[in-house]
Amino acid sequence: MAWDFQSLFQRHAPGIARSLRRRGLDAEVAADLTQDVFARVIARRPAQDVSDCLSRAYLYRVARNLGINHAKRQALVLSLPLERPEAQRALACAPDGEAIFASREQLRLVAEVLAGLPERQRRAFLLHRIEGLPIARIADQIGLSPTRTWELVRDSYRRIVLRTGGL
Repeated sequence: MAWDFQSLFQRHAPGIARSLRRRGLDAEVAADLTQDVFARVIARRPAQDVSDCLSRAYLYRVARNLGINHAKRQALVLSLPLERPEAQRALACAPDGEAIFASREQLRLVAEVLAGLPERQRRAFLLHRIEGLPIARIADQIGLSPTRTWELVRDSYRRIVLRTGGL
């Protein structure tokens, strides 16, 4: 049987669209994917001696695969209603790729500086900056005076600023 695409479309398109809708797609997407099925079949014609049964099975298999691919793409898409002010603010504040790269590079430099600090100084800095502890409490924990502890923390900040160019 020769592939008569017009008659194939007329016979099978409604069933393919129904099949796609049963898989959870809305009517508009199902119609688009149905057209995509026939576009793919036209682009890659199977052998000319294909029976009607096999052509129907082939069309439905292509439709199923396109439906699966569509569902996978939709799962990856972030959908925010852009009319909402909070969505617009979130998009406006979202960093671009260059900003993300620069931030990661600065973070890497800070990690290098911290790795190069003596243990007591690194601990004092992390307790102050990350844990948010006051200098007096840090001094008690590491066994130094508050003045000396503050000098360690301040020196850590200076090293980070010098290495990163000011963060």
